[in-house]
Amino acid sequence: MYKEYNAHPKGLKTGDCVVRAISTATNTDYLECRRELNRKKRELGYTSYKDTKFLYEYLKEYPRLIFKAVKGEPRIKGRDFTRLHPKGTYILKMAGHVTVCVDGVILDTWDSTYRSVYTAWEITK
Repeated sequence: MYKEYNAHPKGLKTGDCVVRAISTATNTDYLECRRELNRKKRELGYTSYKDTKFLYEYLKEYPRLIFKAVKGEPRIKGRDFTRLHPKGTYILKMAGHVTVCVDGVILDTWDSTYRSVYTAWEITK
């Protein structure tokens, strides 16, 4: 299931999916979250907080679900994830995108439920 939601304080639709997802999942102010991500990426030696390796390092404290490819079978999609996880808050690393799923609903500026999910972090508060 999908619901349109934009965590950007000015409602802009920009390439800020990592900030939107993390700030929404952790209930953190968007600008504060962006500052923290920039600080942490410099501290860890990354050029971008969109780097997959950075995300794995930054979110390492949270339980991680891995969805491996199975030969001959399609990968799990965002819509499948929402049905399998109707409760809880998750950050989803998808094909070329990062989003948030809260209680079985993907909150994003566009419907990304058709994208494959590679990894999910369960955000425990």
